[in-house]
Order: sequence, then structure tokens, then C-alpha cells
Amino acid sequence: MLLRFILLSCFLSLTACNAASFSEKFNLVQLQINGNKVQVQLADTVAKRSQGLMGQTPLKYGMLLLLQQPAQMQLWMKNTPESLDVAFIDVNWRIVAITSMQANTETLHPSGQVVRAALEMAPGWFSKSGVQVGDSVVYCAAEPFAENLAEHSVESLAETDLCLSEKNRK
Repeated sequence: MLLRFILLSCFLSLTACNAASFSEKFNLVQLQINGNKVQVQLADTVAKRSQGLMGQTPLKYGMLLLLQQPAQMQLWMKNTPESLDVAFIDVNWRIVAITSMQANTETLHPSGQVVRAALEMAPGWFSKSGVQVGDSVVYCAAEPFAENLAEHSVESLAETDLCLSEKNRK
């Protein structure tokens, strides 16, 4: 009986710690890259960037890891159950590198230079979408999309152009 209690206590402790570590909620934003509009989760705080896509399966949306100040960035895939491709984005919102990252690994993936953001997407998304190093990324309107996209028809999303022109971006 005591052993059962100890095992149950350990299980509940681990479950609570795991749930707490993936507690951040993310807004959806729209990006435009090389004619492709894509909705992604916005990680614009240290806590959100630290959590990233850890524990998210199946992967529904990519993620924009946005820094408050440009800096070199290193990413890893610890507790991330699906492989990803990442594009590092410089201060001029141009893609400077694209690399693949394998699921559940602790291999570091450095940006190689000062960047403003990193865009994590499903494997093959960049190549399938014709996105490559040198392409510009347009960060669209500050208003995030509703968490529940069922509120929007496909037509209303297609007709809505929330992207800011390059000279109006912050």
C-alpha cells in the first residue's frame, strides 16, 4: 500500500511539473513570405520563447520566435516531439539561414549572426513554399487572429490583407 502511494505521488508530481512547463498560451499572427501568407504562433516573451513548440503534437501552426532586441540565437529541440525547419530572420526581416532540426534532440542550432527572429515550421514547408535565404518576411498587423479560427470563414481570411508595408513595419 505504501509503495502504491509513493508511486502515485511521484506520478502526480511529474505530471504537474510537465503541465506547468508547457503553460504558455500563444496568439496567432500572420506573416507573408515570397507571396505565401501563413498563420503562426507568436512567441514574443522570454517565457514563450523558452517553451516554444515543446510538447505540441500534432503541430498545427509554426512559431515566430521574436526577440525584443536583435541578438544571436541558439535553438534546440528538447521535448519537441516533431522535427522542424527553422529560418533565421535578420534585423531587416530577411531570411539569412534555413536549417532542419530533429525532434527531441539537444543539438544546438545557432543563428550564426545577430537576428531579430526565428521562424519554426513543419519539415519541408520552406522548400514546398519556394521560400529561401534572402527572401523578405513581412510581419502582418499587430492584431492577432482569433485563437479559434472556426470563427472566420476561409473567404474572410483570404480577403483580409493585414500585412503592413515594409516602410510601416516597426
